[in-house]
Amino acid sequence: MEVTLIYLSQSGNTRTVAETMATALRDAGHGARTVALEVATPRDATAGELVGVGCPCLASQAPTPVKTFLRTLPPLGGRRAFVFATSGAAPGRVLADLSGLLRGKGAEVVGGFLARGQDHHPAPYLNGLSPGRPDADDLAAARRFAVAVGEHVATGRSGPLAESRADAFAPTERFYDLVARLSSDAVLRVVEPEPRLDASRCDQCGWCARVCPIGNIALEPYPLLGAHCIRCYRCLNGCPKEALDASWRFADPVIRLIYNRAFLRWFGDLRPGERLR
Repeated sequence: MEVTLIYLSQSGNTRTVAETMATALRDAGHGARTVALEVATPRDATAGELVGVGCPCLASQAPTPVKTFLRTLPPLGGRRAFVFATSGAAPGRVLADLSGLLRGKGAEVVGGFLARGQDHHPAPYLNGLSPGRPDADDLAAARRFAVAVGEHVATGRSGPLAESRADAFAPTERFYDLVARLSSDAVLRVVEPEPRLDASRCDQCGWCARVCPIGNIALEPYPLLGAHCIRCYRCLNGCPKEALDASWRFADPVIRLIYNRAFLRWFGDLRPGERLR
């Protein structure tokens, strides 16, 4: 069986999970390849017998670039699919977003997997949450899931995969699902600060413009952010010259209120005894 895994990865967490799954599928005798969303085409989603789509969780939901890509796909005509994501401790609708869009294109989604991932969001409260994740146990779980989904599809079994998370098929409608519904890109542009350029540090290399997942940065000749920033902070986190920054004076207290430890345990998926910092 031929499997394609299409993924968006901002800090490397989701890429690691995708590559781990692909290796497990190859070890199980299948053909498997990974394709970064930046270079993926709709044709990649229709190649082979099984497609997996993965992304990080952003504001308790799937990021806009992934949703946009899935909306551009042609009808998938019953093609089997699975979804996967990395998240801190408040995944909200991320898996349901992916599976819902795939099902809307006619795919049969057989399962979903989620791994903890260290948070690289630059907000002081979020930065560094879930340190060292995904760890060896997370990746072992990703391997087991990949082997199970491969066997499930290759043997022609019907229905959802038993090893799947329930929220891969429908949102839970809990607190963080509501947060995701409210956290549109427009709302995030109001709540979270815009990256600001320190021109004295910038060498106009164009890295930020190349990696912006929605093509929102132009060089004129210094980087200029457009009106459609999704506050993923890829440009800020990865700038080789550390020429971008943001003020978290007002946003960080709001983030602390929404993503505090108690809420992550009550409404998210933080398990008792699990290390958050």
